[in-house]
Amino acid sequence: MCGIAGFASAPGGPALDRALLENMTALLEHRGPDAQDVFVDGPFGLGHRRLAIIDLAGGRNPLYDSEERVALVFNGEIYNHRELREELEAAGCRPRSASDGEVIVHGFLTWGLVGMLRKLRGMYAFALLDRVKRELHLARDPLGIKPLFYMQNSEGFFFGSEMKALLSALPSRPRLSRRGLLESVTLGFTLSPGTIYEDIHSLERGAFLTLSDGRLRHGRHHELIFEPGSEPSDPDACWEQVTRSVASHLMSEVPLGAFLSGGIDSSAVVTAMTEVSEGRIDAVSVGVTSSGLDERPFAREVAGGLGVRLHEETAESDIVDLVPRMAWHLESPFADTSAAPTWLVCEAARRHVTVALSGDGGDENFAGYRRTKYDVLEERVRSSLPASLRRFGLGPLGRAWPRGRWVPRSLRAGTLLENLGDDWLDGYLRSLSRIPEKRARALIRPEMQADDPLRASVEHHAARVETSDPLSRVQAMDFATWLTDDILVKVDRMSMAHSLEVRVPLLDTDFVEYAAGLPVESKLHEGEGKYLFKQSLRGRVPSSVLDRPKQGFHLPVGDWLAGPLAPILGEILADPSGPVFDLLDFKQASRSVNEHLSGKVDRTAEVWFVVVLDAFQRHAFPTVTS
Repeated sequence: MCGIAGFASAPGGPALDRALLENMTALLEHRGPDAQDVFVDGPFGLGHRRLAIIDLAGGRNPLYDSEERVALVFNGEIYNHRELREELEAAGCRPRSASDGEVIVHGFLTWGLVGMLRKLRGMYAFALLDRVKRELHLARDPLGIKPLFYMQNSEGFFFGSEMKALLSALPSRPRLSRRGLLESVTLGFTLSPGTIYEDIHSLERGAFLTLSDGRLRHGRHHELIFEPGSEPSDPDACWEQVTRSVASHLMSEVPLGAFLSGGIDSSAVVTAMTEVSEGRIDAVSVGVTSSGLDERPFAREVAGGLGVRLHEETAESDIVDLVPRMAWHLESPFADTSAAPTWLVCEAARRHVTVALSGDGGDENFAGYRRTKYDVLEERVRSSLPASLRRFGLGPLGRAWPRGRWVPRSLRAGTLLENLGDDWLDGYLRSLSRIPEKRARALIRPEMQADDPLRASVEHHAARVETSDPLSRVQAMDFATWLTDDILVKVDRMSMAHSLEVRVPLLDTDFVEYAAGLPVESKLHEGEGKYLFKQSLRGRVPSSVLDRPKQGFHLPVGDWLAGPLAPILGEILADPSGPVFDLLDFKQASRSVNEHLSGKVDRTAEVWFVVVLDAFQRHAFPTVTS
């Protein structure tokens, strides 16, 4: 895994210099501690930080063809590079190294940009300079596993694996995005192609752009289509898909292992590794004992049955120290509380391996989230009700329904009624949100309010959903939003903070497309998610793992806010002119904090966001870390 950065000077403007490129690239050292290389060709600059995984001796970037018509800086892994290399050599290409990234160089010259991209299987973000046509091409993998950001201003075009590389090219911090702020408060993350900054963009998953003579041209090379089949699904065929994907993800010249939490997805990956690998498997299991988040007994049971060498770690967190460190790496007010345990797991894993396979993607592929079941149920009820009843009856009733912990659980129907009164997209957004949009807007200062509703941020994704099936529609939106902009951001940044490469075989393009074509009943069967996936694991993974309730990956944030973080909250509230209140309403934020700390109302999500936003404002602007 690596980090890339670079620029193209504006046509007719002053040339950007090598020193700027070196500084942009140096800020990504954590992504690639093994080497730094920069390349300047007239107005173009390409920078690379290398974490050496494949072709340790010859894989330094930039990579070139034999005549050096093309220069490439590349972040990621191409899992079918051997097959593509054979095809390219048969066509007369002569690669200069054994690097998997070199198939991108020769593939571009042989098949063209889009033709090459449609042949790649892997996780990647790259910048490719066509030195003959003087064009710069950027591309990102089909699921957005690897990040890529860009901006364009009067001085030129800039790109990088992380926003800090771009920010370092600016004289001051850029304007914050009002829409990005609303997304962050409501969802806990920002939605591609936007970011928390007005003029910095995230290249969308499965997309590319070309810079030619100062003009940008955008395109897509991949679109995930959900077309549920009707034929009964075979558990053994499903397992064959799992093992095939895992086998392709094992290429490495450095120590490789896996995360093993004792949950279904990580257990499936490790089990498949034992079937397709000749050597002994290393797995890492981490118990965060301070939170009761200790799944090591289940991991121990799985590892023992498979003969896997299990490295058990105990992680203790100093959350006061951890919050600003995470903010520097996350670069935005990212409020998913599971980022903290992900940091701790990656930190522990790096003591044993350089590459770790993860089980991420199982829930998205096979409807494993609890909220998915309720989204589907709501849509079935919604579609059976007259539109006038939903719009003029259930919607207003839901909005007027009393909320709060004082309402008996059996009478908490407000959100359900409101969802039934709206369409499927509003209902989906409400289930995805950590803080209701109306309440989120109450937290934000009037001058920082986004003009458009949150819905405007996802309508372009919904427009590309080609199925009317409720489950497939929810899954398509999860892949476009939640997975790309929350889960994969969290895993990428927390792993790269420790120079650890994390691979996700359950998000292999072929595997995801296989799962997208499965019958709905094979995923959500009589209210049970991951039905076929679990069936494929029977006899391979202990029943105690398959049948235990799903355990979230979270730390006791509510307790922290009333404990070690309380002094920090006190300091934040003691300064109404502090950086948090450039963005949030002081009175409303103070009320939320006081209600939470007094035990009157559970405002964990709101108060945690105050802490995260303060850390972002104070620590996320780039400086080279020690």
